[in-house]
Amino acid sequence: MPRTPQPLHIFRKDLMHLWPETLAVVALFAAFAWAAPSHWTGSEYAGIAGLLSIFLKVLLMPISWLVVISRLIHDEPLVGDRQFWTSRPYHWASLLAAKILYLIAFLYLPFLLMQVYLLKHAGLYPTTVLPELLHNLLLLTVVVVIPIAAISAVTSSFPRVLLSVVAAVIYLIIVALVVVYLIFRRMPAPELEPLLTTLFVVLPAAALVTQYATRRTLISRSILIATPLLIALLIFLTPATALIRSAYPVASTPRLGAIPDALMPKSPQAGSLVVIHGKVQLAVPFTIADADKDSNYLINGVAASIEAPGVHWSSPYITAFGEPFNIGTPYRVIPVEMPLEVFNQLHQVPADVHLSLAVQQLKADKPTTWKATLQPFSVPGHGVCAYAPQRPEDPPVCSYPFKLPEVNYVSAPLAADCSQPAASQTTGVASLGGTGTTLDFDPVVTEPLRLQPRGAQQGASYLLCPGTALTFIEAHRQSKNRFEVDEKQLNLDNLATHNKPLKPELNRQAPPPLPDQE
Repeated sequence: MPRTPQPLHIFRKDLMHLWPETLAVVALFAAFAWAAPSHWTGSEYAGIAGLLSIFLKVLLMPISWLVVISRLIHDEPLVGDRQFWTSRPYHWASLLAAKILYLIAFLYLPFLLMQVYLLKHAGLYPTTVLPELLHNLLLLTVVVVIPIAAISAVTSSFPRVLLSVVAAVIYLIIVALVVVYLIFRRMPAPELEPLLTTLFVVLPAAALVTQYATRRTLISRSILIATPLLIALLIFLTPATALIRSAYPVASTPRLGAIPDALMPKSPQAGSLVVIHGKVQLAVPFTIADADKDSNYLINGVAASIEAPGVHWSSPYITAFGEPFNIGTPYRVIPVEMPLEVFNQLHQVPADVHLSLAVQQLKADKPTTWKATLQPFSVPGHGVCAYAPQRPEDPPVCSYPFKLPEVNYVSAPLAADCSQPAASQTTGVASLGGTGTTLDFDPVVTEPLRLQPRGAQQGASYLLCPGTALTFIEAHRQSKNRFEVDEKQLNLDNLATHNKPLKPELNRQAPPPLPDQE
C-alpha cells in the first residue's frame, strides 16, 4: 500500500484540529457573498447589507484569518526548544508545505470562488479579468498571509500573536505616515515601487522560511523588524530627481509654450502674503503648444528653479494633483512652494524661472456608441449598467470588475420627460475614471451614470431615457514625458499667493479711506 506523503499527513491532522475555525472562515465568505449584491443594487435592504458587508470585511473576516493562520502555525510551534514535533520524523520543508496547502484549500480557494461568484452575480465575466483575480490573490498574500504567518512563526502563543500584530500595525502606521508625508511633499521615484514591493514580500517570507528551517527566532524577528525600516531608508536615500528625469525624457512635442503677456500678473495681489510652514506659495501660469487634439496630459510632478543676481534656488520634484489638460486648455497654473527666506531675497528683483513638469500622456480612442436599455446593457471597460427596477427614473448604475475604466468620457441626449423624449432634449456629459486594483473582498465596483446637462436651465431635471444612444470616448495612458520651459525676468511678488482682504463692511479694523489728493 503506497505511503501517504508527509505533507498530506500533516494536512489531515491540521484539518482534524482546526475544523471549527476553518468552518467559521468558510461561513464568513458565504455571508459576505450573500450580503454584497444587495449593496450594489440599492434594494430596500441595501443599508443593512452595506453595514453587514463592512462589518464582515473590516472586522470579522480579518479576525478569522488571524485566528486560523496563527493556530495553523502554532499547531507545531517553532519558538523554544521543547516542541513535541521535533522528536517525530517531520522535515521542515514538509511541514511548511502542509501549511501552505492548508491555506490554499481553505483560504485562497474560498476567496477566489467568492469573487468569481460575485462577478457572475453582477452580470460580469470573470474570464475577462483573470489577471486582476490573480493580482488580488497576490495582494492577499503580501498584505495578510505572509505577515501574519511570519509573526505567528516567531511567537509562542495566540495572545502573543495578537499583541505582536497590534504592535506591528502601530509600527507600520508610524513608518507609513512618515513615508506618505514624504511622498506627499516629494514625488517618489518611478522605478522604486517594484523594488519596495519585492522587499515587502521577500523579507517577511525569508523570515518565515528561516524560522522553519533553523528555528533561530532572534534572526527571524530581526528580519521582520528591519523590513519597514529598510523600505523607509530606500525611499529617503534614493536619488529621486535623477530617476524621475530618466523615466520622463524631454519631449520635443508637445511642449510648454511661452506664457502670453496677457496672462502674466502685472502687480501683486491685494491682501497679506500666504506663508504655510515657512513657505511662500507661487502660482506660475503655463500654456501648452503643438499638442495632439486627441491627447490629455496629467501632471505627476513639478520641479522649479529660480535664479537672480547672486541667488539660485531649486526644488525637488513635488507630487502634483489636478485635472488633465489638453490643447484646448487656455492656460494652467503650477503651484510652486519656496522658502520664505529665499523669497525675501528674490521678490524685489526680476528673476528667471525654469519649470520642469513630469507628465503622463492620456490618448483618447475613437468614440463608440452603446445603447441604454431597460435590461442590463454592456458598456466599455467590461462593465454592465442597469436601471433600478423599483426606480426607473434614477440614473442607471454601472458595475465594473475591480476598477472603473481609466478614463471614460460619456455623452448622451437627456430629456425632461421620457414619454416625449424629443420634446425637450439637451446634451448630458459625464466622466468615469479610476485607479488600479486594490485588495478588496468585493470585486464589483459600482458607479451611477450621472450625466450633467450642458447648457440647461438651472434646477431643471433631465433623465437618461431607455433606448438612448450613449457615446463613449476611452482614454489610455501612453508615454511619459518631461516638459521644460524658461521664463525670463519674472516678478515673484506678482506670482505669490495672498489672502483676500475682507470687505470694508466686514473688516471692523479697516482704516478709513484717505481723502482725495489734489
